[in-house]
Amino acid sequence: MLLRHSRENFAPPAAVAGCDKCGLVQRIEEMPPGSAAHCARCGFHLSHHRANSRARTLAFALAALILYLPSNFYPLVTADYYGMHSTTTIFQGVSALFGKGQYVIAAFVFITGIFSPGVKILGLVFLSWTLNWPRAMRARAWACRIVRVVDPWNMLEVILLAVFVAMIEMEQVASVHPGRGAFFLTAVVALMLLATVSFDWRPLWERAEEMELHEQTP
Repeated sequence: MLLRHSRENFAPPAAVAGCDKCGLVQRIEEMPPGSAAHCARCGFHLSHHRANSRARTLAFALAALILYLPSNFYPLVTADYYGMHSTTTIFQGVSALFGKGQYVIAAFVFITGIFSPGVKILGLVFLSWTLNWPRAMRARAWACRIVRVVDPWNMLEVILLAVFVAMIEMEQVASVHPGRGAFFLTAVVALMLLATVSFDWRPLWERAEEMELHEQTP
C-alpha cells in the first residue's frame, strides 16, 4: 500500500553523511539549532547546526563589505625617506606592477587581494540574505559554487602579513607608518573569518531538498 503525505504533514528527510574517520555511512535526523551530530561507531564529529547562523553571517559579511572599499582606496603604508613622502594602496601596487611589465604578478595580486575577497563577501551576503527565499534557490546554488571556487584564491591574510613585514624591514632606511587602509584591511580580514566560521552550509541543502519534495508531492 502506498502512503501519500500531504504538504501539511511534510517533514524534511534525514540527511546521509559518511564519517571521515571510520567511513560509516549513517543518517542524520533534523537537528535543532546549537546541536551537533557524532558518529555512532567512533564518536567523530559529523555535523554541527549553528544557532543564529544566518543573522551572524549577514552581520559580519555586511560589516566586511562596508569596510572593503576604504581598505582598497586608503593607503596601507605611509613612508618618509629623506624628505620624500609616499603612500601605497593595493590598487597603486597593482598599477605599478602592470607599469613595470610584471603582468602575471599584477594579475595574481589583483585576483587574490581585490577580486576574490570582494566576490566572497558578496556571495556570503547574498547566501545569508536570501536563505529564506524559495525562488532564489537556483541563484543560491550558483553563489555557493562561486564562493567555493574563489575562496582558495582569497589571500588577504598573506597580503596583510606581507605589508607588516615590509614595514618592519623598511624601518631601517625610512620612517614607515601604517596607513588607514591597513586598519581597514585588518578589520576586513577578521570579519571575513568570522563570517566564514559563522555560516552554516547545512540549511542550504535542507531547503533545496524541502523544495524538491514539495514540488514532487501531489
